Amino acid sequence: MTTRAEWSERVRKCERSGLGIAEFARREGINAKQLGWWRWKLGTTKHPAPLPEIEPRFLPVRVVASTPPPPASAPIEIALSNGHVIRVPPGFDPAMLERVLSLATGVPSC
Repeated sequence: MTTRAEWSERVRKCERSGLGIAEFARREGINAKQLGWWRWKLGTTKHPAPLPEIEPRFLPVRVVASTPPPPASAPIEIALSNGHVIRVPPGFDPAMLERVLSLATGVPSC
């Protein structure tokens, strides 16, 4: 487990580097969100650190069968490449689905 003193040194190194949190964290092999949290916790910034910038990318899609769409009352099932499966009931809240997908994929929503 990393100590407060070690995180303090990492935050100082990040600030001296002139790099953004995401780039510094990537270079050092540490979690950008955790670095941002420690930066805020240690009081080296007046505002919480912004979420790391993530390069948008397209993921491959594979159609496994040509079947008619399910009836409107059937849930939608989303299988993610990380093995998670998300079942979305009819009448879902789009904002909630966005948050769930963000958590399941590890990619912050816009």
